[in-house]
Amino acid sequence: MAVIAAPHELDEPLYPAYMPTLTDEIFPEHEPFEHDDPALRADPAFPHLIGSKTVIKPVTPLFGSELDNVQLTELDSAGLDELGLLVAQRGFAVFRNQNWKDAGFKKQLDIARHFGPLHKHPVQPRPATETEIAVIYQSAAEVRRINYWGNRVSGVNWHADQTHERQPPAVTFFGVLENQGWCGGDTILSDSVQAFNHLSPVMQNMLIGLKAIHSSNALTLKAKKDGDALRREAVNTAHPLITQHPVTGDKVLFINEVFTTSVVGMKVEESDNLLKFLFNYIARGADFQARVKWEEGTVIVWDQRRAQHSATLDTPHDKRRHMIRITPLGGKPIPAARD
Repeated sequence: MAVIAAPHELDEPLYPAYMPTLTDEIFPEHEPFEHDDPALRADPAFPHLIGSKTVIKPVTPLFGSELDNVQLTELDSAGLDELGLLVAQRGFAVFRNQNWKDAGFKKQLDIARHFGPLHKHPVQPRPATETEIAVIYQSAAEVRRINYWGNRVSGVNWHADQTHERQPPAVTFFGVLENQGWCGGDTILSDSVQAFNHLSPVMQNMLIGLKAIHSSNALTLKAKKDGDALRREAVNTAHPLITQHPVTGDKVLFINEVFTTSVVGMKVEESDNLLKFLFNYIARGADFQARVKWEEGTVIVWDQRRAQHSATLDTPHDKRRHMIRITPLGGKPIPAARD
């Protein structure tokens, strides 16, 4: 297995064990599994997640919550179940001042694995010793991320992670290890439940019952073009265009511009124009979006089945940004039915 080390740093990163490496090992397809969603066994009163000192603030009225005085590393199994229910109901949860970043690989992976088998990313850098953690890294010496989209006017790309998988991700843990005290690099999130609800009944009924192809082909082609490691070949999967959330029962507009390539059964022009309308609609949907600023010790947990996201690549080129993502897989998307 070949390993490509990160460029030499002018000063040492705070978390050297989490430095990005690009490896050329081959990952097999994820095996099918029965998903036992922790949220379905959670106490809706949240007694193990929300204590007497916990302060909860909505990020927007219908989307996202920020919780103070909760440590993810101290949650027991019942508390993690309730976390799953909270992010299903609210889309995402923000936790500040977490000791999660110092908990070590095993604890971080064990917390995430409570929600399902962990995804192994086919192209993204990872720590040298771990296959189930993705590293997001930028510094003065390593500008790969800031230049990732090349000659584009904007680096914004709305997506839910790895929706091409047969069983796409359920939730994601995304945390800061180091950010050197600067602002920027916010994550924008979009609520695909509200996105569906804002459509007209005529459009909703037209979309329900359709399927769309989700493909990692563009991801793998870019990796080959850029000379990056490629651990799996492209995966193409048809998913319902409108899904039913397995916990809340909400209808979800389940497409994204990174992985969704075509609508099954439509001719090329029909599919292209429908997807272009929906992608533009999602991108312009500021009334169902939220923006989260990062601080050292921040962890965001979001529900991939309803929340899309995009990075903003406005970070200073002379500062270091070091983050990690751990992503449990979920069940097969459930097709929504007309009312």
